[in-house]
Amino acid sequence: MCGIAGIWEREGPPVEPRRIARFLRAVAHRGPDGEGIAMLDEGRLALGHRRLAILDTTDAGAQPMRSESGRYDITYNGEVYDFVELRRQLENDGFRFRSDSDTEVILAAYERWGADCLLRFNGMWSLAIWDRQERRLLLARDRFGVKPLYLAVDAHRVAFASELKAFRLLDGFDAAPDMDAVAARLALTFHERVLLRGVEMVPAGWCVEFTPEGSRRWRWWHTLDHLVTPPRDPDAQAEELRALLVDACRLRMRGDVPVATSLSGGLDSSSVVNALALAHAAGHTMREAPEWRHAFIAGFPGTAQDETDDARLAAAHAGAIPVERQFSDDVSREDIEAFLWQFEEIVGVFGLAPWMLYRDMRRQGVVVSIDGHGADELFGGYHLHVALALLRGRGALREPWRTRDLVDTWRRMHRPGLIDRQSNAALVAAATLPGALAVGRRLPVVRGRLREVLGHLEQHARGRDATLDADARAEADAIDALGPLTGALYRSFHHVSLPRILRAFDAHSMGHGVEVRMPFLDWRIVRLAFSLPDQRKVGGGFTKRVLRDAMRGVLPDRIRLRRDKLGYVAPVARWLDGGLGEWLWDEVNDPEFLRSGLWDGKAIHAIAAANRRSATPWRHEDARSALLAVAAHWWLTRWMPTGNR
Repeated sequence: MCGIAGIWEREGPPVEPRRIARFLRAVAHRGPDGEGIAMLDEGRLALGHRRLAILDTTDAGAQPMRSESGRYDITYNGEVYDFVELRRQLENDGFRFRSDSDTEVILAAYERWGADCLLRFNGMWSLAIWDRQERRLLLARDRFGVKPLYLAVDAHRVAFASELKAFRLLDGFDAAPDMDAVAARLALTFHERVLLRGVEMVPAGWCVEFTPEGSRRWRWWHTLDHLVTPPRDPDAQAEELRALLVDACRLRMRGDVPVATSLSGGLDSSSVVNALALAHAAGHTMREAPEWRHAFIAGFPGTAQDETDDARLAAAHAGAIPVERQFSDDVSREDIEAFLWQFEEIVGVFGLAPWMLYRDMRRQGVVVSIDGHGADELFGGYHLHVALALLRGRGALREPWRTRDLVDTWRRMHRPGLIDRQSNAALVAAATLPGALAVGRRLPVVRGRLREVLGHLEQHARGRDATLDADARAEADAIDALGPLTGALYRSFHHVSLPRILRAFDAHSMGHGVEVRMPFLDWRIVRLAFSLPDQRKVGGGFTKRVLRDAMRGVLPDRIRLRRDKLGYVAPVARWLDGGLGEWLWDEVNDPEFLRSGLWDGKAIHAIAAANRRSATPWRHEDARSALLAVAAHWWLTRWMPTGNR
């Protein structure tokens, strides 16, 4: 896990060493253990690498690295967890290795199989491989986009980096905000456009290849092409999922540095920490990390979000050592602005808690965290997913038992007092109508949580856009054929919710030099999940039904059968009474904030002033809107002008 950067002047003078050093400096926090730069193609290509040493921490594992044959050079960010098995196969084919790293295995695999080697990798990565013989530069990103890779291309130059902020330091690049992308963030619309004009994100599962003459792009991974026929018996499905999860954890326990888990106490992270224990007990975990038992727990005492008791129970059941961080009611200005600088996105400050938890890990010598991200999008864990299953379904007249089951599930996901009666009535009304998705905007009572649900429907139904070309329409049809719920989950996983989560947690963790590994994103689990019917995800009164079945006897039932759903976010409402509120007040009083045309600065100022006078708790919607506008203001006025920091 590292930070990478590169500049190729396809036409023109060589790259000056100071230029690549400056470009690379922006991602130094991602790799505190070393720096490497390779000047190639007669100095026209510069590959840079900041190292976070996890596998083979000796100099033999340093990058950029050259292949044994001398033909290929690589700079790479990520981990290929099955490198041990691939290395064995390559050794049988005659390859020899100088290091114990996965990087050298990637080079040998590329020499053996070309770009098809990506299909053999189980892991996460963004990488650049240079072919000296053919003068080709290959950029590739992992199947689901766990690791970021930004790219800027013009007629003469190719530049890439792990983080957006690097382009603020790229000589000759006019770094300017893409105001359409900024507006999309403020509208809470998922937008794949990058916040800087002239910079793009290489899509998940894609390759981009450059030569002096031009470029080509292709999708090397498409989940729809890899679906399987699962067992018909529900018990067999659960058994297969459990076996895959344990094996995914076995592979992700590999490393030469301490490994830990981030444990919330919910179903997903509790499943991971207990699957790690099963993998360890079963043996066969070659290159297992020297320490893996510490479970870092974020507690929010006195709030509805606190899951500390369940986290302690999950840790004890797994034989893990709990390390608790009890978050107070305050946060410092320094932490807020350091978080926003590293995150480099416009999303408010709701990720502050995990950001600080990863900082605690690093301070205690932990370099890798194995977390539970992705299970909600695979198996239907959010309130939104249940609502989508209702609103996209056939309605109570055609499917009365299914509708009743979904409504009961949705109600039970909320803790008492956290759902208003009108939202509940509106959702039930929508569920009774065939084709409720089409008439959702005309419901007479739509507010609160349901309004938010309906606001997201366009993103999940985007595949039905009449402007799509023939290939996109065919893909949309194939996604819809997965089922009302599974089709929505597919879009959530690949295009809507999960990409934002992956981007956030990469920033939260790598800002402190910590790698996050996600067993649920093992490609074998993903293809199984999207091959299962809707009822195995949400049914019988439960979300993530097949996962709960898979964890029978592995997790305590108190956790396995708990129905309410809590988010893993900071207790922002409390923090607004302390340092966060003071920081927000200063920002909303900035004249530039008040006169912006992107938000109603005067209205937000009035809300902040009223809360300040009365000392009443902020309404959730007011707090979210205000913090989002302030984050955008900070990004435009602080992040953009401070590229040289």
